[in-house]
Order: sequence, then structure tokens, then C-alpha cells
Amino acid sequence: MQSQIAWGILLMAAGLAITVISLIFVPFLALFYGLPLIAIGAALFIFRKREDVIEEARD
Repeated sequence: MQSQIAWGILLMAAGLAITVISLIFVPFLALFYGLPLIAIGAALFIFRKREDVIEEARD
């Protein structure tokens, strides 16, 4: 497992947990903490093979 996949899953899980907890107690914190973590985790998961493709094209 590449590190991008592990970090992406961990960041999305942390963002989801923060979002759920903050929606119960303080709803506006989900916008500042939870949703950005979910977006960053998803971006890492989506673009995980980008570096390999760029390196192959460079050679």
C-alpha cells in the first residue's frame, strides 16, 4: 500500500469523525476542520498514481 492511500484514508476518516462530532455540538466547525480534511484525503486518494505517470513520461 502506497503512503498516499493510507494518508488519504486516514485524513478522510478523521475529517468524517470531526464533521459528525462537530455537527452535533458546534456546527460551524465542520466547515473549518472537517470538510477540508475530507477534501485533502480525497485528493490524495484520487491523484495517488500521478507521480508514477509523470516519472514514466519523463523517461
